[in-house]
Amino acid sequence: MTAVSEAQVGPRPRSAAQAATRQRLLDAARQLAAAGGYGAVTMRAVADRAGVSPPTAYQYFASRDHVLVELLTSLSGGATAVFTTRPSRRRDPVERTVATLRRVVKLVEQEPQLFVAMIRAYLSGTPEARTASAAMRSSMRSWIDSALGDTPVRDRADVVALLEAVLFTGLAGLVIGGRTPADLGDDLERAARLLLERVPDPAPAAGGTPNTSI
Repeated sequence: MTAVSEAQVGPRPRSAAQAATRQRLLDAARQLAAAGGYGAVTMRAVADRAGVSPPTAYQYFASRDHVLVELLTSLSGGATAVFTTRPSRRRDPVERTVATLRRVVKLVEQEPQLFVAMIRAYLSGTPEARTASAAMRSSMRSWIDSALGDTPVRDRADVVALLEAVLFTGLAGLVIGGRTPADLGDDLERAARLLLERVPDPAPAAGGTPNTSI
């Protein structure tokens, strides 16, 4: 696959007007995908709904996969902001992690066609999808880190990587078929409990020595 140049992908917005146009295109793609899935998102349809010409839309996004991947990255960043500013209030770090992962699945359950479309674009292997993978990994780490807080976790980076793998394997299963958001939620909870079952008690008994290794 040939590399996509900056001209092909389109420049990042450099003005308030450009940023507003870009956001309208993302909003249009979200509406189309939520209502009709991946097939409903064409660059012409996105441009029409956003109120711009197709050539203008192509100045911002190289393809439907590009706009959907950018949308996925944007929504993941929004979830990160919510999860870090309004984290689960559960005292136990394992329960907080499970609750956080369930919140992710809840987003998928609310707009299943949208998420299937975005993950299908993410799995396309386009240069834009490969570029977005770092942002997606960063979002996942932020979600888990906000849930675990300062809880000591042995091989923490590996634990997060494994939970990330379970998440994206489950999302791929939604695209392929045969799996549901509920299945994804159950898989994530099972994995989190297996990986974190030895997290120390958040409030050890007086005089006790907490087990700080996992």
